[in-house]
Amino acid sequence: MLKPILWPVLIPSLLFAAGLGAILPVLVLGALSLGASSAFAAATVGIMGAVSLLATVPAGILIDRLGDLRAMVVATVTAIVVLAAIVVAFLWDSAGSIVVYTIALMLFAPVSDVWNLARQAVVAEVMPSAHLAKAMTALGGSMRVGNLVGPIIGAGLMLVFPIWSVFVFAGVAGLLAILVLALPIARIPDYGQTSGDAATGTASAHSDHRETARGRADAADATTVTTVPRDSQAASDSAQHPISGDTHAQGASATAAPPRRARLDVRWNAVILVGISIITLTVARSAQPVVIQLWGVSIGLHESQISLLIAFGAGLELVFMFLGAYIKDHLGRVATLVACLTIFGAGFIAMVTMPTLVGMIVAVGIMAVGNGLGAGVNMTIGADLSPAIGRARFLGIWAIFNNGGKLAGPSVIALVIAIASLQFGVLFTGLFAIAGAVWVLVWAKRIGLPGRNAGQERPPAGAEPQAAGRAGRSNEAGSRPTDEDRTGQSPSEWSSADHPSRR
Repeated sequence: MLKPILWPVLIPSLLFAAGLGAILPVLVLGALSLGASSAFAAATVGIMGAVSLLATVPAGILIDRLGDLRAMVVATVTAIVVLAAIVVAFLWDSAGSIVVYTIALMLFAPVSDVWNLARQAVVAEVMPSAHLAKAMTALGGSMRVGNLVGPIIGAGLMLVFPIWSVFVFAGVAGLLAILVLALPIARIPDYGQTSGDAATGTASAHSDHRETARGRADAADATTVTTVPRDSQAASDSAQHPISGDTHAQGASATAAPPRRARLDVRWNAVILVGISIITLTVARSAQPVVIQLWGVSIGLHESQISLLIAFGAGLELVFMFLGAYIKDHLGRVATLVACLTIFGAGFIAMVTMPTLVGMIVAVGIMAVGNGLGAGVNMTIGADLSPAIGRARFLGIWAIFNNGGKLAGPSVIALVIAIASLQFGVLFTGLFAIAGAVWVLVWAKRIGLPGRNAGQERPPAGAEPQAAGRAGRSNEAGSRPTDEDRTGQSPSEWSSADHPSRR
């Protein structure tokens, strides 16, 4: 089932995540060791989120131009260079080291975004819809395996070597990911050509790939219809109804012009509504390692102990990840997101109510259960809402919610520490996550995400209205509502009649 993405996506993702998982527990500790205050150390991680937010849409455009797999390679090479700069900052050990460290982290953020978006686009394009949730869960699981293995290796390294050794390990893991991507077994047949055509807005190659990968002729037909450039149609009309001698020349000029980028066929109201809850989830996820590091320092834990605590949470997430995959496919995306946010938020609250080592272990465990249930939920919802044409561009826009949370999480912690206290910042994060669960539950019907038995085969997002129309024609021997059918209906009712899936 996961064979098409095992070598080109899952294994490189595991290696990249192991390196990222190793450095994540020491980002704040690294800033502290270079002389930063607690508030500035937390703000450093928040700066990474700000850069990610600014680079999100450009990252999606870059992936469209380079192609998914090539973008993964470029991002990994750049990450290795940035990690080398961080090691130099530690070895330099001067007043300017914290500046170099902060700038390097700012550069690392968009590199990580390109990697994440590219691999998500590959999975969404290659995997059939019936297995999409499982594939996205496996992708999220590879991240969590990395978050388990990375901190354990990092803890062992810090017992023997200085803290910069963790960044060296992350660079080596990135190099191994490049080597795996270069293997012949990691190549996806005909994928590079399809990605390149999609980047220029060409519909024919994309439709052929959809037929091969998913076996849906209907989706291919819908894609072809919705992506015919207006200029080409105008040229055809002009050829059939010539008016003057210049008409044919104008038609030829329009036909020869470069194809326009296809408009994204997306339900933006649903994207915004569910995106708000994704922000609350990402705020909690990005704040979690910052909170654990600062809380661990406040109760006197060693750096290696803090890394092991994070590894413990990552291991527990792996256990509940499979239950989360079942919930996504059988109870729906909303049920998964609500459970994830509620339990995750309860973990932050538990940490405040039990300010001891045992209480911290319990709190990390509760957070891990919630976060594990939500493994891959962000990527799955993004794939559910993504169009057939311009998928990478949409995922770049979709990642704005994720990166907005990355910015808000550490920034909120830093702000509250400066104004009030660490305890109040942790409590606020937990309550914010629970509020996100309430939000998505209230707007669940309006959002319209796949519910029970969501794992059944379904057409891609961009083809749902056409597929629904064809189903209606086959059952009722009719067609879409005509102007006569619409008599007495409001424009909103026209939309519901034309697109049954959006009622």
